[in-house]
Amino acid sequence: MRVDYVLENDLAIVTLNRPDRYNAIEATLSDGLIEAAKRAGEEVRALVLTGAGKAFCSGADLNDLMADYESGEGPDLARLLDDVFHPALRALLECKVPVIGAINGVAAGAGLGLALACDIRVMAEDAFLTSAFTAIGLVPDSGTTWWLSHHLGVSRALELAFTNRRVGAEEARELGLCVDVVPGGQLLDRARSVAEQVADLVPDSLVTTRRLIREASSSSLEDAIRAEQAEQGRLGRTPEHREGVMAFMEKRKPDFRA
Repeated sequence: MRVDYVLENDLAIVTLNRPDRYNAIEATLSDGLIEAAKRAGEEVRALVLTGAGKAFCSGADLNDLMADYESGEGPDLARLLDDVFHPALRALLECKVPVIGAINGVAAGAGLGLALACDIRVMAEDAFLTSAFTAIGLVPDSGTTWWLSHHLGVSRALELAFTNRRVGAEEARELGLCVDVVPGGQLLDRARSVAEQVADLVPDSLVTTRRLIREASSSSLEDAIRAEQAEQGRLGRTPEHREGVMAFMEKRKPDFRA
């Protein structure tokens, strides 16, 4: 299997499993990730995504494309993105539960896009991020231009995209690209801890918050407050909201799992 799925109580531990190819993305891995995200949305309250072996994800598998390069014409990368990369990316972006990235090694190229598509990231201390695209005459894809510019601003995003330099875990934390850095042996435990915190909350509230924050970064203030208003009106009538308020008034921990 190219993607492993392990159920741990209210968590799904999803592992990209092509360690011999540094978890490079191809059709079967993409399909496995899509299925894992869908399954998690139906049966758990948070998903932890990591990679097997030394890498989180090295992006496209160039070996699979060598015949196209050797033909002289080159591969149809636009179609590859549409058929393979974008569906996997959207599966994470639209997952019905929070996605916690446990970045165990290099996240490069489209693998950087997958890492940045996670809602929250924790990195192993020897992991690193790199764009890598312009080094082979391409532009960043898989959402990388959007994520880098929104996280870092235009100038810093351009610097990372132009130079393709490695951004180590500590620098990634300083830049706001991850929330914590831990030794590799502690990575999954730390990611589980983050996932368990959000798993105690209301998935609908969390994924709606995810969408509103992403949309707010490129919308007007008026559009943002109107979007907040619409969702607040909906969520304010849910049993989970009532439970949260009653728990607050009764000075107890809310039980959103009932």
